[in-house]
Amino acid sequence: FIVDGEADFDTACADSNGDGDVNVLDIVALVNGIVGGRFDDATSAKLIKSENGLILQADGYIGGVQITLTHGTNFSIELSDNAWISDYATDGNQTILVIVQPAEGGLFTTSSDFEIVDMIVANSHDAVSTMVVREFALSSAYPNPFNPSTTVELSIPEGGHVSVMVYNITGQLITKLADSYMDANQYQFTWQGDNVPSGMYLIRSEYAGQVSTQKLMLLK
Repeated sequence: FIVDGEADFDTACADSNGDGDVNVLDIVALVNGIVGGRFDDATSAKLIKSENGLILQADGYIGGVQITLTHGTNFSIELSDNAWISDYATDGNQTILVIVQPAEGGLFTTSSDFEIVDMIVANSHDAVSTMVVREFALSSAYPNPFNPSTTVELSIPEGGHVSVMVYNITGQLITKLADSYMDANQYQFTWQGDNVPSGMYLIRSEYAGQVSTQKLMLLK
């Protein structure tokens, strides 16, 4: 019922926790009643999103996950086997999935990009605070070619030292856009090329031993 929206029963009977909604929290309540309470509950979780998948990280036990995705028409999804129960249903450009007792790590992989429009991540009795971040990635600069400025976005999945540098084609450092500790988040950087000549430049980002580089073309 949760994933396909159809039911041939009184849905009030499925509202295990009595909150007026039928969702993954009710499944978690049933499982908890059968197997007993857990004492290492997560208090927070993080979903790390890439173009073709989602990874779960948490600081304790996660009893269930319910996520609604939107996506293009040519979309397919494969749920991880590292869970007690998992299921999904796709209707047009929307997919609803439920995963019960997922292991930390990959929740699913997909054939194409998607957006998360709704989610519930629960421990043994309640939803926990959840942050969605993208995997480490440097977006394509826009505009490119450019004059006089261009902007990139950088996704950081966990806090750490981040550097974002601009070099000319001979390897000379032109400017530092970032060189410090940053919390997990998505950041935007703009480079102003007013004081350098036209030509090819490189923007290089480094985080946790990972490096992303792309070419920039300044045309004056």
